[in-house]
Amino acid sequence: MKNKYPLIEAGKNLFLYRGFTIRKAPRNNIIKCATYLINKRDDSNSYDNYLGRDFALAEAMRTVDHMLKAGGSHAG
Repeated sequence: MKNKYPLIEAGKNLFLYRGFTIRKAPRNNIIKCATYLINKRDDSNSYDNYLGRDFALAEAMRTVDHMLKAGGSHAG
């Protein structure tokens, strides 16, 4: 099923999705695979809130969709 929301590649390791920032983190010796960090700017636009880590870009997008559907305090 095709996602109806666009994933915007803002840089080599930076993606924007539904008002959230998804950043590809560098690999390290402990975690051998790439991870994706999910952040969202707070309401006053002064700092980013860290909202989680996933092991695939598609998982990170599903996490954002789930947060928005649940309507938590960080939902846009």
